Amino acid sequence: MSFFDGVINTGKNVVSTAGKKTDSAVRLSKLKVKSTQINNDIRTRYEKLGEFVYQSTKSGEKNEEELNEHISGLNNCYSELEEISKQVDELRNIVTCPSCGAKHKDDDTFCSKCGAKLPEKPKPEAETETEAETTDEESK
Repeated sequence: MSFFDGVINTGKNVVSTAGKKTDSAVRLSKLKVKSTQINNDIRTRYEKLGEFVYQSTKSGEKNEEELNEHISGLNNCYSELEEISKQVDELRNIVTCPSCGAKHKDDDTFCSKCGAKLPEKPKPEAETETEAETTDEESK
C-alpha cells in the first residue's frame, strides 16, 4: 500500500505544481495586457496634454487647474504601471536592488551592479506548511 500512496502523493504534487505554474502564467499574461492598456492610456494622455499646452499657449490663457488634472492623470497611470511591474517581478521571482534599481533573481544575495545586499524574499506560509506536511508524509 505504501508504494501506491507514494505514487498518489507524487501525482498530487505534480498536478499541484502544474496548476500553480498555469495560474502564474495566466496572471502574468493578464498583467502584461493591463500594462499595455496603461501604456496606451499614457500615450493618449500625453497627446491630450500636448494639445492642451498648444491651445493654451496659442490663446494666451493659462488654466493651471486643467494642467494639474492632466499631470495627475499621468501620475496615476505611472503609479499603476509601477504596481504592475512589482507584481510581474514577484511572479518571475525577481528582486530589485534598493540602491541602484537593478533586477536580479530572488536567490541572489548581492547586487552584481553595485554590490549592495539584496532584500530577502520571505517564503509564503502556505508553501512552508505544505512542504512540512510533505516531508512528514515522506518520513512515514
